[in-house]
Formats: sequence, C-alpha cells, structure tokens
Amino acid sequence: MSEHREIEIKFPLENPQAMREALLQQGALLQGRHIELNIRLDDLQRSLTARRIVLRLRRVEEEGGITHILTVKTPVADPDRSFSVRREIEVTVSDGEAMLAALSVLGYVPYWRYEKRRETFRLGPVEAVIDEMPFGWFLELEGPKDEIRELAARLGLDLSEGMTLSYAQIFENVRRALNLSETDLTFEAFPDVRLTPEIYRGGGEGDKSGQMR
Repeated sequence: MSEHREIEIKFPLENPQAMREALLQQGALLQGRHIELNIRLDDLQRSLTARRIVLRLRRVEEEGGITHILTVKTPVADPDRSFSVRREIEVTVSDGEAMLAALSVLGYVPYWRYEKRRETFRLGPVEAVIDEMPFGWFLELEGPKDEIRELAARLGLDLSEGMTLSYAQIFENVRRALNLSETDLTFEAFPDVRLTPEIYRGGGEGDKSGQMR
C-alpha cells in the first residue's frame, strides 16, 4: 500500500512527439508505456462524488503483464490553486473482478469507465506522463511544486495555461460541448473528434465532423 499527497497539473498537447523529445532532451528517463482501463465507483446516491472522493479500480496492461490497482483520493485544503492537490491511497490487488464484487457488496458500483494510453517519464522527483485520451493528448506533471514549476519552465510551458481538472471533469465539459449521450470514455467511441483546450476547460464548441459511435 502507498499513501502520499498527490500534487499535479495537466497541459493539453498539440504535438506529443515534440514533448517526448523535449523531456528526453532535459534528461528525463522513459520508464515505460501501458494501457489503462479505469473504473470509477460510487454508491447509488453518489455520496463519494458529493464529497469529492474518488474510488477507482485501474487495470494496467503492460509488457510484463496485467496489474490491478485500487485507489482512493480525497481533497486536501491548499491555498495554491495552480495545482491539483489530493491525498491518494493506493493498493495493488491480485483479482480485479473479485475486488469489484467485494465493493459491490459494500454498495459501491461502477458508474464510469475510461481508457488511457500512458507513457511515463521520470526527472528527479517529478513524474511526467504523456497521456493519450480518446479526445486528445495531455502532459501531466506530478511531484513537489517547486520542481514542477522548474521543469515546466524548462519545457517552455506556462503554468497559468495548465489545468487542475480531473479527466472526469474534462470529460463532462466535452460531453456538454458536443451534446454527447455516451457515458463511458473509450477509444472506440471517439474515433475522430477534434477539440480545443477551451472545450476541456468548459468553454467553446467542438468540431463534430467525427461523429460519436
């Protein structure tokens, strides 16, 4: 089990390959690539969501096999709004289906599934990940605040243009902007939808030339 304070910020990416090269030029080490299926759970009253608590079971598929990780995130009071700051508790479980069954007995059932393709880099105490989401690419920096600021500056990123929204919040903004009925975020459902950072943040309109399936 691990428990720590998660401090992070996201940046939408127009050119993920350029960001990969920039990270490597700064001395970051590529730690691996994997595919994720994330399942968010709550009770029927959505009491966890109302209290800004995340309960998630993640299936990680990588070259060495498949891992399941149960995560609980809770909000943390922090005056610095430049970053998303949460308490994070994680535990690796051997049987994902059994864990879902156990959580169901306790009243927690899946309500949202989302897929992700992730590359993980490490530069000192900062973890930098490039996420391919079904609606676009993102860089996520996690670590101590000062080191995140330093790395962001070295990468030519403006911290004021970063995002503290979760992928769940971004997806809700996308659903509203495109008037979508889909509830899960999968690569099959998003074959060709071009979006802008304004839509991710909750403003603007999307290009629906690639219709949802």
